[in-house]
Amino acid sequence: MDNSGKEKEAIQLMADADKKVKSSGSFLGGMFGGGHHKVEEACEMYCRAANMFKMAKNWSGAGNAFCKAARLHMQLQNKHDCATSFIDAGNAYKKSDPNGKIYHRSQTPHQYCRDLRV
Repeated sequence: MDNSGKEKEAIQLMADADKKVKSSGSFLGGMFGGGHHKVEEACEMYCRAANMFKMAKNWSGAGNAFCKAARLHMQLQNKHDCATSFIDAGNAYKKSDPNGKIYHRSQTPHQYCRDLRV
């Protein structure tokens, strides 16, 4: 699969994960306990998408996907995974802009990591 194929697959994974997150908050999903499982699945999908973006050298896309995964890890109380995903996001943003113009986007997540006391 070439880079554009990996990028397309990553975009589709992101869309599917977004849908899963939205459906996890539904009344029936929460009532039957499926919401937590869907959030975990979405988190895994965001991580897979981030790695696909990395293979396609779409560093900004990878950073965005890692940030979404980190926020879900935070919601799930997975402190170590949350911190790791935010660090991965920062590293991806840094590669997408070596001069640091968008690297500040990952600084707010690092504040979350500090608050988590990992």
